[in-house]
Amino acid sequence: MSSGPETFVLPQVTVQHDIGAIMDEVKQGTVLAEDAWVSCYLQGATSVHGKTNVSLSNDDSSKFALEGTEDISATWLDRVSCPSLEIKDAKVRLPRTTFGEMKAQYIPKAIQAFDVSPDGALFVTGIDNGSISVQSISASSSSAPPKTGKPHVSSITTLRFFPSSEVILAGSLDMSISIISAADLSVPRKLKGHSRGVTDTAIVERGRNVVSCAKDGTVRLWDVGGNKQIRMMGVESWSPILKMAFGATPQSLTPNGTTEPVLGEGEVGTQDKLLCCALQSGQFTLLDLGSKSPVYTSPASSSSALHSIALSDNCLATGSANGLINLYDIRNLGSGTTEGEGLVFRCKRNDATIEDLSFTGPSPSSTGIPDLVVATVDGLPFRLGYNGDKPHVVEELVGNDCDPVRVVRVLGDKVWAAGDDGLVRCY
Repeated sequence: MSSGPETFVLPQVTVQHDIGAIMDEVKQGTVLAEDAWVSCYLQGATSVHGKTNVSLSNDDSSKFALEGTEDISATWLDRVSCPSLEIKDAKVRLPRTTFGEMKAQYIPKAIQAFDVSPDGALFVTGIDNGSISVQSISASSSSAPPKTGKPHVSSITTLRFFPSSEVILAGSLDMSISIISAADLSVPRKLKGHSRGVTDTAIVERGRNVVSCAKDGTVRLWDVGGNKQIRMMGVESWSPILKMAFGATPQSLTPNGTTEPVLGEGEVGTQDKLLCCALQSGQFTLLDLGSKSPVYTSPASSSSALHSIALSDNCLATGSANGLINLYDIRNLGSGTTEGEGLVFRCKRNDATIEDLSFTGPSPSSTGIPDLVVATVDGLPFRLGYNGDKPHVVEELVGNDCDPVRVVRVLGDKVWAAGDDGLVRCY
């Protein structure tokens, strides 16, 4: 009997979360050298813990020298090796900037939702009491505090900037969606109709229409200007939808027939748009927004709930509650009857829930598959790559002290991460 597709188990490397501060102390001459811990993990194997000594290089005082101890070697943060776990030259990346930690009045408030504006000037965070904060990215820790508002009465679950970078789309467990001015946080529109908490949103083209999904198992299309619902669509067995991805419908998934879809009043820009829904049932459903019909539902599975999903051209990635990451080529999806249809690879590092996924830019390799940034409940986010043979960890994104990371975003060459420690990190 077949055991199903192979699952690649990937290693983890993590370092002391404040190693950046240690480097600063060494560089400023506060201390000549200091140890920082390094840990390496591989599910099913004994973990390895050691130290690396941080000092300035004797050959070049502008550079650091790292010397590993025990079973871990580290010549630099992109050269961490652990032979017993077959880890060689693992790359570890520190954040360029961390927002929030320098404020004297800082009180950690777990970030549930996050987004960065398309023009790179602002970011927005949402927390569990329905409040949001908008922060200028160029602002220093001594400048004006972020603007705050409370558009909802329960947890903010999703935040999206409109393409203009001047308006924010927010969804909440209070079952409503808000259109919010990024300038003064006023709320000119509030959209209601879901019967359970909203879990994700998407913006159609410039934003005359928006889409939401919720734990009621529905996707709803909204006319922003008319402040009304255009259409409701349900998924398989009305399974709660936990996350959604949005993009163009590939030719291979275009619904059969040549009849032009009938547009609802106020509907615009929905043709050839694909919604990918991650379901609590462990399945995913692809909906063609133009025809308002499902074009694919993955086979019923014994795997745990899907908590994250991402789309980039023909690549679809899902992340589950038990740590599994699946990457599919949606051109090769079948009839929805066989497990593993269209699967390129399956991997995991441990059993920690995959909270969010975000593809990077164009593929850096000949495989045509872009890297994937992964946010996890264990607080150890990473960048995942594929070399045409098997997946591998491109780099570890460190600086977090094991608090769950809830959201990752990619904008240009920057990766953003936010989570339960209330901090926003830019890599």
